Amino acid sequence: MNAASPRRAAPLESAGAWGAQRRWVRVRLIVAAVAFAGMFGVLGQKAYVLQVQEAKKLKDLAEDQYLKEIELPSRRGRILDRNGAELAASAEVDSVYVNARQIAALGPAALDETARALAAALHEDRRELDKPLASKRYFAWVKRHVQPEEAKAVRALNLTGVYLTREPRRYYPNRSLGGPLLGWAGLDGRGLEGIELGWDKELRGAPAEIAGLRDAFGREVLPGGIAEAPSQAGHDLVTTVDKFIQYRLEKALSDGVEKNHAKAGVAVALDPKSGEVLAMASVPTLNPNDPNSAPKGSRNRVVTDPYEPGSTMKTFSISAAIEAGVVKPEDKWFCENGRYAIGPAVIHDAEHIGNATTIEVLAQSSNICAAKIARRTGKERVEGMLRRLGFGAPLGIDLPGERGGVLRPAKKWGEVELATISFGQGVTATPLQVASGYAAIANGGTLWKPHVVRRVLDEAGRTVAEAKPEGRRVYDDKTAATMRMMLHAVVDKGGTGEKLAIAGYPAAGKTGTAQKVDPLTRHYSTDKWASSFVGFAPLDDPRLVILVMVDEPSGTHYGGAVAGPIWQEVMRDALRYLGVPPTADAVAEGGKPAPAATQQAAKPAAPAAPAVEAEAPADDEGDAAADGYLAASDEEGDALEIPDFTGLSMGELLEAARRAHLPVEVSGSGRVVGQVPPPGRAREGARCHVSLAPPG
Repeated sequence: MNAASPRRAAPLESAGAWGAQRRWVRVRLIVAAVAFAGMFGVLGQKAYVLQVQEAKKLKDLAEDQYLKEIELPSRRGRILDRNGAELAASAEVDSVYVNARQIAALGPAALDETARALAAALHEDRRELDKPLASKRYFAWVKRHVQPEEAKAVRALNLTGVYLTREPRRYYPNRSLGGPLLGWAGLDGRGLEGIELGWDKELRGAPAEIAGLRDAFGREVLPGGIAEAPSQAGHDLVTTVDKFIQYRLEKALSDGVEKNHAKAGVAVALDPKSGEVLAMASVPTLNPNDPNSAPKGSRNRVVTDPYEPGSTMKTFSISAAIEAGVVKPEDKWFCENGRYAIGPAVIHDAEHIGNATTIEVLAQSSNICAAKIARRTGKERVEGMLRRLGFGAPLGIDLPGERGGVLRPAKKWGEVELATISFGQGVTATPLQVASGYAAIANGGTLWKPHVVRRVLDEAGRTVAEAKPEGRRVYDDKTAATMRMMLHAVVDKGGTGEKLAIAGYPAAGKTGTAQKVDPLTRHYSTDKWASSFVGFAPLDDPRLVILVMVDEPSGTHYGGAVAGPIWQEVMRDALRYLGVPPTADAVAEGGKPAPAATQQAAKPAAPAAPAVEAEAPADDEGDAAADGYLAASDEEGDALEIPDFTGLSMGELLEAARRAHLPVEVSGSGRVVGQVPPPGRAREGARCHVSLAPPG
């Protein structure tokens, strides 16, 4: 009985084991189901992230791997002078590129034949073409901006894998006129210097983008060549520059630098009533059509090169004394007969001057008495005046590369430094800063922020942006008037610029003759000078401020003798061109009676003359053309012959009128479309009214 008991218990044990096994299986199934559900959940969430949340990002990354955008520059906007004459423009030209893989597929012989044919058509060295042709790329430039005859020759070859596309090319119709000011643009249509760089965003526009495929090696695939794609042209700039004044300034400066065998020269002409830059010249200059051939040192020195201004700074140090009320124009000073010791330093004057009034101190340019006036004024007041005038910091002109010069804080000045700064040593400034300071005196006391762009125009000629002159008061009216009177004494009898007076146009200005620091010895050189003259005219209602600085002239180095004649020549011609009437008692050069057009002082001032649309004269006849603008006939007799001016440009008109001894009145710009009286005989003393209009 007892032996049978285990046999009866076996089924019960088996049933319990089976139940435990079933429970374990169930647990494993649940765990597996949860695990699979979790994995599918993770996969689903990841799929949602990839396909929904990050779909655009991943699509862009993928396209970036196999799509390639070929960017072609858009047509760059024009740069115009204040009267609409083109200073820089763009034209569509051909560029040559190849599909090197397409050529390689034809075999080695085809590759060699293509290279030889292209070299001949493009006038290139055969070896220069090896790189693009052997690149195994689907797109490679061969030569950009080719000449029309070269493009014609390439088309005639009809070579497999060789293509042409149109690109805008920058050109400068006036060649070197305004070169350092304008700057230039590169092959990719981006500005690199000057206005082109400073206003690149507005000029450049939106480029054309050509989409193509890229293979596994990252090479572009353009099986059909580059298709035409739209691009947005850049905006046009209307500048403040006057083409005629720019030409006269550059021509006179270049001649003056050559005559004085100087290292370089700079000049700038400003409208004192607005801060507009009418002209800005630097010698050596450059032709932006070929910037690679620019001579060393050709840059826009008017804004980039600070220099020690020399005696032109006396105007500002004396004005600080006048405005503070510590000095009057009639105060008398003893100028020590040309030699004066301040501590360990000895100050000299170019001339031995004894007693002088404050007016005569400025007119005769006494360093010694300028130092005495500065001492009475106090270094804080002198520094304060110079800071107000913008010295020691950039003025903020809308051009790249402007420098601010160096003006140390007054607390660091000793007696010697106060003295030297009063006459323009120990401080540096750009020509633009000095000219702007004189403009503030000329206009009655407002320092205008100089600028070169007036308006920005879209393709339809609509104004999208316009310059708003920014100015701040730096002198009161009385101080400015006093300084104008004192500066007039400089170009009056007995002043350092007495030979620079302009018949019919009372003027004011200041000579400057500054020793340069020798970079090797760090001492002032005995034979290197910066010779300058800055002035404005007419005295009662100044229309122009012009500064001229000639760097390291040979021989005579005085500012009145070196820079002064350049200033005088340009100022005289520019005032005539602008239609500014001379005074009633003006006497023309050479003792002749004043021109008829200048004997009308009682009449209102003539309106500003229009733009000179034609190319500026390329020789010395530019002076004659300017004179001829207001010239009256000197011929005796009852009649004169009036030429047919139809179709002539402004420059050609002025020259023809000069030869005919015929005074002309001009309206409009472009080319002559009408004249009164018509060609033929007319009575002596007749005037001709000529109308111009743009071509087309």
